[in-house]
Amino acid sequence: MYGLLVLNFIIPLVMTTVGFVLKKHPVTDMKKHSGYNTPTSRKSQEHWDYAQRIAPDIFLSLGKILGIVVLILSVGIVLLQRSVYTALCAGIGIGVAFLVYGFYKTETEIKKKFER
Repeated sequence: MYGLLVLNFIIPLVMTTVGFVLKKHPVTDMKKHSGYNTPTSRKSQEHWDYAQRIAPDIFLSLGKILGIVVLILSVGIVLLQRSVYTALCAGIGIGVAFLVYGFYKTETEIKKKFER
């Protein structure tokens, strides 16, 4: 039953993998529809280039932090003998919050740089 806690590691794994891939293979062409592709990043080529430069680092760091948080949560749930479903709900909620924060942080960094 505790094997289900592995599911909590999906979002951190995806965040770090996406960050790693974007860092190793940056997308320079906005028209390819890949890379960190949001309306803010598509405003101009400068926005695009900056977004492709900062997004991988943000997602890598948040993915690693989330992985540690989920590990602590999972160990805590096992030690406290709580329900696995409680841990899954908490892990998914925390994971989605980190994912949303990753996009929010990247968007605000882009806007902050170009609003001057």
